[in-house]
Amino acid sequence: MNSDNSVETQQKLVFAPFGSEGCGDDILFFEQSLLFAMQTVTEATGQFLYADIHDKIGGTDKKNQPVPPLSENEVKQLATRAECDAFIDGMLLCTRNDQTGALTALTVALRVTHTNTGTVTTPEPWSFTAFDPIGEPDVLRCDFDLLVAYQYRICETLLDALNVPYPAHMSTDLIQVTDNWKAYVLFIKGKRYSQIPETKLGFYEGALREDPNFYWAAYNAGMLYKTQTDYAKARKLFMRAMALTNDQNELTNLYFELGMCSIYLGDPKTARNFWDKAVELGVNNPSLYVNMGGTFEQEENWNEALRMNEIAVARFPNYHKGVVNLARLHAMFGRLDQAIPLYERALQLQPNDSLRHSILGGCYVASGDTAKAQVHLRRAIELEPNGDPALYAQQELDKIPSTDKKDPNHKRWGLF
Repeated sequence: MNSDNSVETQQKLVFAPFGSEGCGDDILFFEQSLLFAMQTVTEATGQFLYADIHDKIGGTDKKNQPVPPLSENEVKQLATRAECDAFIDGMLLCTRNDQTGALTALTVALRVTHTNTGTVTTPEPWSFTAFDPIGEPDVLRCDFDLLVAYQYRICETLLDALNVPYPAHMSTDLIQVTDNWKAYVLFIKGKRYSQIPETKLGFYEGALREDPNFYWAAYNAGMLYKTQTDYAKARKLFMRAMALTNDQNELTNLYFELGMCSIYLGDPKTARNFWDKAVELGVNNPSLYVNMGGTFEQEENWNEALRMNEIAVARFPNYHKGVVNLARLHAMFGRLDQAIPLYERALQLQPNDSLRHSILGGCYVASGDTAKAQVHLRRAIELEPNGDPALYAQQELDKIPSTDKKDPNHKRWGLF
């Protein structure tokens, strides 16, 4: 991200499995490494949010059988469900050595569906031929430097299809996360092959043994130890990762994670020091302030919770989560004159948020503005008639006295 306004201009990209005319671990690995490269590059531009549905719709079947490409109707349905700006899939066309079965060529044909316009972009396919033809069929061997350059060119093609200029500061260094092929293979298997945390950790730690300076392996291992509540090991790995990067955004995230681990280890003083450093660096990371505010809430440190969310809203006025959290904190302490404008702002950003309509309606009930209350409460019921927001909205509607003087027992809208 390059400016405080970048949050509002970000687009959501969804990557789906590529169809494949062949099968095997080598094809799956090639695709997974390509997806990781595209994720890295698109996120680094600061203009995109990345989502991946690869595993959820059966992409890992490439190990055992060819996978047909998604149909146009399937793409439209998935893109609608994902509520994305662009949906990326494609086709993998492979050629194998007749004697060994090893890959000798693999062509990637991208397809970019622009959901806002309904148009489809199909860039010219790219072919990669720098494989080892005498290798084992289930083990991908290739020239790593050429693979990185190839991934770079495909990422460049993708950004062209998205009408986004390739950032001038980018190079193959962004994709070449390690120059150790064995470490890279282990990392990709941990990052994208396995869904079992213990197996993932085994791959990441193996990657670190192959390349002790592999930042992403250290960072991902730390995150897994954190999710498994081994905060001491997580903190150790985050410290190791910190020594391996100069990227400001990554350092911001690491300081935040180190602070979280320190809190869980009962060391709040150290946590505050880490978080102070994160705040110094984190001007382009709105979630940092909101997450810190949430931690202060858990400690019932309301002043600091309020301050963190105020920073988020001041620096990122279109960051919905920050606006909502600040509104909620003001409402908790009865400051409706400050909560109501913030909830109105949140609904400008997300007009069909039934929960926020119901809460804003409740705030208007409490403030005595029953006309506006009814508008928002009824909208909450309309948007999600069977959900909790509608239940709450109905309870708030019940608090509003009937204005029908002719029949005081007249049934109000939405009660029955």
